[in-house]
Amino acid sequence: MVDESTGIKKDGKVRKIVVDRVSCIGARSCAIAAAKTFMIDEENLAYVNPDGQFDDDDTIVRGAEACPVLAIHLYDENEKKIFPPS
Repeated sequence: MVDESTGIKKDGKVRKIVVDRVSCIGARSCAIAAAKTFMIDEENLAYVNPDGQFDDDDTIVRGAEACPVLAIHLYDENEKKIFPPS
């Protein structure tokens, strides 16, 4: 298992999307809330869409907020964490 899945966006307020696959419990709420950005693999764990197809920023934030264990971390263009709040 890969411990982390990362996606990089070229524009918008959310620039880096990280799924901590060790913390992920496979609830699927992220993939339901932001289906273009988050996928579920055969291990029932979330990962960031490797094709670079992403939802809009508000939808990505909703997907991250939907995770019951806060396994999704979002960063801006300066690598400052947007979610979850520190």
